[in-house]
Amino acid sequence: MRGTAENQIKFISKKLVRSFFIERKLDYLFSLLAADAYYLGAGKNMQAEGKKKVEFFITKAYGTLLPCNVIQEKYTTKRIGWDHWLCEVVCDLKVTEEGRESEQECLHETLLFRRCKDVKPDRNEWELAYIHNSFTTKRISPEEMLAIQIANKNRRNLHLYDGLTDREKRLVRMLRNGMPIRDIADEFGLAEITIKKALAKLYHRYNVKNRSRLCAYFDAQENNY
Repeated sequence: MRGTAENQIKFISKKLVRSFFIERKLDYLFSLLAADAYYLGAGKNMQAEGKKKVEFFITKAYGTLLPCNVIQEKYTTKRIGWDHWLCEVVCDLKVTEEGRESEQECLHETLLFRRCKDVKPDRNEWELAYIHNSFTTKRISPEEMLAIQIANKNRRNLHLYDGLTDREKRLVRMLRNGMPIRDIADEFGLAEITIKKALAKLYHRYNVKNRSRLCAYFDAQENNY
């Protein structure tokens, strides 16, 4: 499949939702499941772990699923590291079977994709490692979803120290943990004056006057990225 990873994830997610709810076919979903796939449904006992168990559970739980129209689909994606992508699906499902009163529910689905280690011509590049389904009568915004909140936090942390060397990152983390200069110097095995010189460079780079302002800068970046 060509295109960016984000487009691939959206394409796969949309195809998965439509094949499952509109066509009532499970083959595509099962072809994506990772060996260690985990499924979590809306009910208390709706969970399964491992490809075979997930397949068995979904076949049993959704074998009598009524055909639905998928309305107002929204796919929100977040990258989590190089080889993981999260997709939050929000859509309305409306039963289309003749003779039944029209019913409509809102589906909230979290899909976690992992890039396959060994990609073969006849195999998907991405495998599905985690599925969480829930149905409600009320729509919520993607920002309210727990998975997106976690993904946003991970994304902020991933880029928080961009531009710093490994030693500078370690130094900033120690500062933010409240370690005094003497202890930091001991951890690095350096003189205190050397640590102070390194801090002076960081103060200049981030246009702050002291360590408390530097820590405040990173706190703000972490919370408001």
